[in-house]
Amino acid sequence: MSFYQELLQSCPAPASGNPFGKKEDGYDARLAQAKLLSQLLRGRRPFCFLRMGDMELTYLLAQQYKRLGEIELVVGPTSGTQAYGNAGVSAEHAGRLRRAYEEADYVDFHEQNWPNEHLVPRLLLDRAPDAYRNPSKETSLVFLIWTEKEFREYCQGRRIGFAGAEARLLELLSQTAEFKRAAADYWPEDAEIFYHQMQSDGRDLDANLDLVKEDLREFVRKGRIDTLFLSLSAWAKILGYELSRELAICCFDFGSMLRVLTYSGCDGNRIARSTHSPFLFRIPFGIYMEMLEQAMPNLAPAELLAKAHGQLLLELMRKEIGWTSVSWEFDFSEENVSAFRNAFQEYLKRYRKLFRLSSATKMERAGFLHFCGTHRLTFEGRLFLIVFRFKGFLRQCLPEFVFRRSFSSRRKNLASDGAA
Repeated sequence: MSFYQELLQSCPAPASGNPFGKKEDGYDARLAQAKLLSQLLRGRRPFCFLRMGDMELTYLLAQQYKRLGEIELVVGPTSGTQAYGNAGVSAEHAGRLRRAYEEADYVDFHEQNWPNEHLVPRLLLDRAPDAYRNPSKETSLVFLIWTEKEFREYCQGRRIGFAGAEARLLELLSQTAEFKRAAADYWPEDAEIFYHQMQSDGRDLDANLDLVKEDLREFVRKGRIDTLFLSLSAWAKILGYELSRELAICCFDFGSMLRVLTYSGCDGNRIARSTHSPFLFRIPFGIYMEMLEQAMPNLAPAELLAKAHGQLLLELMRKEIGWTSVSWEFDFSEENVSAFRNAFQEYLKRYRKLFRLSSATKMERAGFLHFCGTHRLTFEGRLFLIVFRFKGFLRQCLPEFVFRRSFSSRRKNLASDGAA
């Protein structure tokens, strides 16, 4: 059992069954906190806003309990149907991460996210008594409502920068008519916007953290950026805090909001579904995949297919504007299934040639067909599941059949030897 699993098992099960609770719980208080955050963002330089994700919390507790050696660093599997995520920060950067949380201007501790509600009280942080934070569980996850209600107005007239594994994708999508229609209520019309795609699409940042920091420093200086929105998992905490102080700018730990604005089903730095998916608007599958291929031209065939499958499954996830759902929360409503089927037809046109290209693409395709068959979404999926279950039945029966044949053969041989 991993350290993370130990922590989860020590927490009571979420009362509502949903790890993030309901959007309406504390909505007015959260909206008021979002407005306060905007005032702070406008009025203070330097300024750093950080969030406490469950993976970062696990990491800091592991440091506190001297168990950092048990924290996972791997990128994870290639899978468009299975979700995966981790903090990805090695023990080398533990001190910098803790300092960022202790000295950031505003920290949202995300108690609305189970298990943070139960684990945050165990964390020992030396923060100033008057430092800003979410005042209650109900006012946490403020970045969701801030992006929905405050982001557009805050960015007007500013020089803002996006840095992350989805930055180039956002840049390309934002130029399309489909994005402009879908994002009209959320995207700033009057802002100077700059984009910084992370090297290697955000992979291996831990080993090159200070080189990444220098790249970001140059990005900010060259663009004379006032507010930097960072979507870099745990690394955003370290770099956001340090750059805000060194460059006297505002750094906002943007997290999954780059995925919201690009309508991405997978993290940009992984080839697996995201562990949770916030929602503001849809982007048509064909437009998304066309821009993704341009933004990430070096994806291997199996990786591209996994990204496509993650995007198809995103169409089926539970959707509530300004809120998030975990990876297993599917909603097979008429609207979602219709969006899936439209996307599926485009998927067949674009990627049929990859289905049997290699053992890796076959394996990825099999996982997707199994999902489709389980939920009776496609004819191919239902047929695949019938064959899959039949093979499983044969595997159960075959050992007994082989044993009986072997025993019968031995008995005949013994009988022959006895007669001789």
